[in-house]
Amino acid sequence: MLNGGNVNILTHFWGELSAHSSYTSSRNTPQFTLRTNRRLEISMPKENNVPTSIYRLLLKDGFTFHHLESIVPYLKRLGVDCVSVSSVFETSDAGNGRRSFDPEKLDVASGGEQGFALLNQALANAGISLLIDINPNQISFSHKNAWWRSILEWGKDAEYAAYFDIDWNRQLSLPILERPLAEELAAGSITLLFDTNARALGISYLDSFCPLSPQSYNKVLAGLDNDLAGGLRKAGNEAHPLQANHFHERLGSIYDTSSISNRLELARHLNLLAFDATSLKNTLTEQHWVLSTLAEAREYLGYRHSYDSLYSVAARVENTKVFDKFHKTALELLQLNTVTGFRVNQIDGLADPAGYLKQLREAAGDEAYIVTDKIFLNGECAPDDWEADGTAGYDFIAATSNLFIDHTQLPVLEQAHATIAGVENEKANHYRTAKYAILQKKFAPELNALGEMLLQFTSDKIDQLEIRRIISQHITELPVFRSYSGDPLNSHAEILLAAGLEKSELPEGMLKNFDTRYQQLSAAVMAQTIEESYRYDRGPISLDEITVSSAEAEHPTEAFHRHMAQKAATMPLGMNATNFSYATKFGEDARMRLLALTEAPAIWAECVSDWRIRFARNIQTIETVAVPHPETEWLIYQTMAAIWPLQLHLDDQQSLFAVQEELTSFVIRAVREMRKDAFWTNVNRPYELAITEYICSIFEDRAFLAEFADRMKPYWVTGALNSLSQTVLKMTAPGVPVIQSGCESWDFALSQSGSSVGGGFGDLSTQLNYAEQSPLVNLLSDWHSGAIKQRVATMHLRLRQQHPSLFLQGDYTPLQVSGSYSNHVLAFMRRSETASCIIAVPRLTFEAASRFQEPFMPISAWDDTAIHLPKAASSTTYENILTGEMLTPDDTLLVAEAMRDFSTATLVKH
Repeated sequence: MLNGGNVNILTHFWGELSAHSSYTSSRNTPQFTLRTNRRLEISMPKENNVPTSIYRLLLKDGFTFHHLESIVPYLKRLGVDCVSVSSVFETSDAGNGRRSFDPEKLDVASGGEQGFALLNQALANAGISLLIDINPNQISFSHKNAWWRSILEWGKDAEYAAYFDIDWNRQLSLPILERPLAEELAAGSITLLFDTNARALGISYLDSFCPLSPQSYNKVLAGLDNDLAGGLRKAGNEAHPLQANHFHERLGSIYDTSSISNRLELARHLNLLAFDATSLKNTLTEQHWVLSTLAEAREYLGYRHSYDSLYSVAARVENTKVFDKFHKTALELLQLNTVTGFRVNQIDGLADPAGYLKQLREAAGDEAYIVTDKIFLNGECAPDDWEADGTAGYDFIAATSNLFIDHTQLPVLEQAHATIAGVENEKANHYRTAKYAILQKKFAPELNALGEMLLQFTSDKIDQLEIRRIISQHITELPVFRSYSGDPLNSHAEILLAAGLEKSELPEGMLKNFDTRYQQLSAAVMAQTIEESYRYDRGPISLDEITVSSAEAEHPTEAFHRHMAQKAATMPLGMNATNFSYATKFGEDARMRLLALTEAPAIWAECVSDWRIRFARNIQTIETVAVPHPETEWLIYQTMAAIWPLQLHLDDQQSLFAVQEELTSFVIRAVREMRKDAFWTNVNRPYELAITEYICSIFEDRAFLAEFADRMKPYWVTGALNSLSQTVLKMTAPGVPVIQSGCESWDFALSQSGSSVGGGFGDLSTQLNYAEQSPLVNLLSDWHSGAIKQRVATMHLRLRQQHPSLFLQGDYTPLQVSGSYSNHVLAFMRRSETASCIIAVPRLTFEAASRFQEPFMPISAWDDTAIHLPKAASSTTYENILTGEMLTPDDTLLVAEAMRDFSTATLVKH
């Protein structure tokens, strides 16, 4: 017998709607007048900027405009009509693998203007539109960015001083040093030079260059008497912050026209100055910035940084001048018809998200397609005044994940985890611990700044540590991603009360500023909590996306219907994602495998216990601690089950080693972030080495690997069925489906690394030929290849192009299911004026399908289970888009008939 249960998905809903009613979008799809660009000979591929589907790629790791151009024919055949790409703007290293962007220039490394124009022409010819990322919450920390270079040179007098959130009461802290300044000075690691690219005097350290203040040129060049030094001194004395470009052109001209002897004298002078630690230190004190280590910058930074890196500086786009400058190039691309819309990243990091979106909508026009990367937490909803078409679709990940969790069996899995791991499942406590640790360790400067705002009014009542504690507690307990307050006093009444403050003591402007900074900080802390730690250590499947939570109040199918009906009514043009950047740790199909563990927890727990005994001899003891910890062992085996390639052969040493390396890297990162006694600090090398050796011993045991694959097959079959259901739901539910690069085939990655390069798309194109031309039964037999998922995806993508209004604007009607196994089917109907479609997918299929070798539900498993149809759908002929079968149901449709040849059903009115 199949298993089921009750559950509630705690995501955003804007009201209580009946799960068995029909809902219609209240917003029509935007219309606009077709525009053309003669200079690039590009025209819009269609009269509507709202895509029917989106293919998402990242311009990173060598994937360029040229590579994207080369796969356009494949994307056309696949059936997508829009490509979404990460930022197309000039990229700079922002530290720790992060990137930041110069919003005024197209990225040269990605192909520059020429490459972008060729890409756009190819997309236009194929009828595919382009959606680009904009990152208004971050600017490159690099001196190569003119905005930031002006800050380093001119301080608060810089032309761009108002472009950033900067505390001008102290020097800026630049966290580029590997060791404290005194040690770097003693080691001679910091040099002085005239940089011919920057056309300025400055210091060089590793890959960083920091220009000196023009006012310090006299002191730096004191004692050097030649024409070059004189010219540089004179230029420095006459320099003006509002004529920075002229200043640098003048410096470049002076240097370029000077003699080689003068240049060598300048170099010797600067070298001698740099070798004298005392003189160099005195020179550095004259600057608007101070060099620091990352640890030192944690206490004081001087500027607000973006969510994920101290090396990306947050811009004040709420300032109209800054907004116009920041978006100038992006809006020009929109006006030239080279892009049709924007995906706005880190929207909650802005001072005024609603105001920003209003400005963007006014500048871009109603026809532009605009979405945000907003994440919704428990009960959170998008503010009514956001002028966007929707979000990037994280909510869909939660809705579908919840649907495929067996919540009646989940407590059994949780208990098994607690027993084996020797820990109780303290989700809420770990959640708060993670938030608090990240706030203290990564955002101490912002936390201190908030405290100082209040401390000036409470110095005689409370000290700085107590103020910091009060604010920390409030942010840690905040249940939403970000608050959007209309009344700052009421929003932070608890903080003010705890600090002993009265309303009359607080200037309105200060309180408003505090409120804005509080909202930005709370959002940044939550974003990092999601990315860095939360899901590694929150329950037995180490997956529990932050937007997924269980309760007994609502059945999962009802929760899904309610969520989708609400989306149809409020955000039908928002995205539906199943895999996106930092919000997920696992690829979409790896996640579906993990959810299958909840259907047979006893079998899984027995497997883990057997394997722990098998490799007990490989456990090491370090300072009385067993390594790996039982909790880590669980994580190792579970992650293997999630990511194991279906077509991996045990004699393929190279592929085995790649899986081993990926697993080891993931587990080491997880251990660093989930251990409560070593949060991101003091990496324990012996501990990590012991884990590495344990995993190595697993992969050396070929007999175990064969046993592992055999015992995991039932979960993999179930996971594949989950994945096929999820793919159909993403393509047919309200919203615009997003396919992450390569995820039209199986995606068992630990996290999305983005675009494939070269052969990756060649393989996908070859596989698409196979998927299109092969009988469905053959693809099911060969399901390991991933061609079956690609077939399901492409057929639905093409269906969406044939009936755009049906899926972008059509009604969403939940369909009642009755019979012996009604708990294991989700069904609904989409209807527009000209078309209708019945969709049904299976769920919780382990018991029925796990005995077989293919992801297919046997007909006998459905018995009398039937879908009840509205009168308008009865006695109408429908075609199954995957099998070609024609069905003419009455008021009910037997699931066994609808899923006779394939275990999902998408029936289109013929």
